[in-house]
Amino acid sequence: MRTFAAMAHDTALPRTSRPRLTDAAILAGLFALAAVPLLAGATRVAGLATGDAALAEHARFAADPVPAFIHILSASAYLVLGALQFLPGLRRRRPRWHRVAGRALAPLGIAAALSGIWMTLAYPPGEHDGPALDALRIGAGAAMVAWLVLGVAAARRRDLTAHGAWMTRAFALGLAPGTQALTHVPYFFVDALHDETGRVLAMAAGWAIHIVAAEWLIARRGERARAPQMAAVVYDRYGGPEVLRVARVARPKPGPGQVLVRVAFASINAADYRSMRADPFIARLSSGLFAPRRRILGADVAGVVEAVGPGVTRFAPGDAVFGDTSSDGFGAFAELACVSERALARVPEGVPLEAAAAAGLASVTAIGALARAGVAPGGSILIHGAGGGVGTALVQIAKARGLRVTAVCGPRSVALVRALGADRVLDHARAEHDADEARYDAVFGVNGYRPLAAHRARVAPGGAYVMVGGTGRQIFEALLVGPLAFWRSGRRVEVLTLSAGPPELEEVRELLATGALRPVIDRVLSLDQAAEAMRYVERGHVHGKVLLRPSCGLDCA
Repeated sequence: MRTFAAMAHDTALPRTSRPRLTDAAILAGLFALAAVPLLAGATRVAGLATGDAALAEHARFAADPVPAFIHILSASAYLVLGALQFLPGLRRRRPRWHRVAGRALAPLGIAAALSGIWMTLAYPPGEHDGPALDALRIGAGAAMVAWLVLGVAAARRRDLTAHGAWMTRAFALGLAPGTQALTHVPYFFVDALHDETGRVLAMAAGWAIHIVAAEWLIARRGERARAPQMAAVVYDRYGGPEVLRVARVARPKPGPGQVLVRVAFASINAADYRSMRADPFIARLSSGLFAPRRRILGADVAGVVEAVGPGVTRFAPGDAVFGDTSSDGFGAFAELACVSERALARVPEGVPLEAAAAAGLASVTAIGALARAGVAPGGSILIHGAGGGVGTALVQIAKARGLRVTAVCGPRSVALVRALGADRVLDHARAEHDADEARYDAVFGVNGYRPLAAHRARVAPGGAYVMVGGTGRQIFEALLVGPLAFWRSGRRVEVLTLSAGPPELEEVRELLATGALRPVIDRVLSLDQAAEAMRYVERGHVHGKVLLRPSCGLDCA
């Protein structure tokens, strides 16, 4: 079950189809590894600064604390700054900060590595330290310096792939003390290993684990970089249309029960700009608290089947289809989209793909709204917001079901809505609208802004007001206050919920095939005009639907 109250229109919040590491999870993992060296360093600095005699291990550093201070301070700053550099979301949202911090990272890492070598050579050995361990420490420090230098050199020649690989290797060595605290457990608790050999093995194991992990991560990045890509409209942070950009992303692969669709057209819904802005704020519980989990918007899709996943039986490559990607986490604002088989239907012969893209979600919403109203043929309904995508679909489907339709819309949409078959059309900017005192078997508020009391006055006894989206305040008012207020007057208030599947999509398909539904298209723009299209839709004066066509006019590489 998907609730339109949650998104205030058209579809549910995007849901992830598979787990994905967030910035918060990555940061928590890196800081968990860095916690041991950071805490140990802070304790040692405090002990050296105060001359705490109780900290006996500081005695060998007390005579010349300079190398220790330099190492601890530079290594601590390097670990904290490096951990932030590894956050993909932060890199995308704050590229300038990422570059500035990166310029400080290499000097800090080199200072930490060289001061570590200095400490190895300058200080007397600790318990079970020997020439072998000294050689390991010097080798690790030298490798870290070399890798940082190579990383800087790669950045200067703009080889970002090599830059990332060398910086990853260097950071892995710098982070190794966190893992070395774990690899020392056998050294401390197994008597046979509590000697110089055990100490060398414990230290070497920590560095080896991190080097192997770094190489695995670098190889995985390489696989992703070599993977086939496509153009898509992405957003990495919540906000207005300015957060949208066209980028190259990995092509999706259809999983079990999924269909890979080459997108011909995708239409914009209110759910898209509400997801973009995380409005209402509670939407973040599903879409991502600090940043969106799924970067590609777009629910309505129409196109041609490119490939099918395991278990798909209803469609084959080459089929023209339309449907709804919201159960798969959105993704229609791209050249390719993965869609669940049950959320697709075939485009009727003779129906253009752009019409199918404009029909899907708006028409399914209209069908659901009429079902909640429960008005029998011959009954009367009032539709507020009749000029938009859902409104124009609602007018046509209601007339096809034999209802008497009074439609309210803006002055620019009056002629259009009348041409779609409405029995009576009221211009909400004119006095005739305010003077209307008729009562209706059902009133539909499509993303409206009128108070519930105004709608209640238009509902006949025993009738219903159906909220099809609206502001966050309206939604909460309808859910918390509306039922009681309407019940006292013998009326119902319904906040639309919808479970869309093959039956609803097949009904839309039949309406398209018979000509009972003629989707209204305001304009068609390309992917690189997504921000412009979103601004236009948000202004709220759209005639029907605005479509995006995935023909990227930018150099998206």
